[in-house]
Amino acid sequence: MQEELEDQNFVIIAAAQDTEGWAAAGEWYDRAEPTYVALVDVQHRVSSLYNLVNVPSAIWVDEQGQVVRINEGTYTQTYNFGTLEFGTDEYAPAVRDWARNGADSEFVWTPEEVTGNIRSRTSDEELAEPNFKLGVYFYESGDETLANTYWERAEQLFPDSWNYARQDWSFTPEEAGANWSEKFDGLGDRPYYAPLDLQSETDGR
Repeated sequence: MQEELEDQNFVIIAAAQDTEGWAAAGEWYDRAEPTYVALVDVQHRVSSLYNLVNVPSAIWVDEQGQVVRINEGTYTQTYNFGTLEFGTDEYAPAVRDWARNGADSEFVWTPEEVTGNIRSRTSDEELAEPNFKLGVYFYESGDETLANTYWERAEQLFPDSWNYARQDWSFTPEEAGANWSEKFDGLGDRPYYAPLDLQSETDGR
């Protein structure tokens, strides 16, 4: 998509959310051989700023630096992983429409819609944020025990954040799959990703 749309002033910036930095994310970027901008966000600043709770998530930013859309579960197509189906074939065409039509794209949100679609935090979720950041601080300081203490606390305060849980699990990869399955099974009827509604809330498109 980057190569297809770059003449439309379109740039993809990928920001891997991983406290281990390039040591963890680098191999994935190497395999992908990206033609887009590839970053590693060791402090999860992007997730923090927009209260993103899962990956992949995408933020559309126009040429004026204004956010015009935010979505979770932004895959380029539908995938099947065992009994789990995720992604959608509808998202990539929406991105192409925006790249080509800019502010006239039917998929661009109004400023009010953007504000309304940034997930609001509860008081516990607000407290989870500094706990998670303390975990990052102690991990970078070489104290993994304290790091895990604060990360576990953040997960308890904000159990809906898959990003918090994944970061914690990344240090015990042999247990990560089982941890993910247990958390996923605990969702019950709740969706793994927030529903991807590409309709405009203001004009019904």
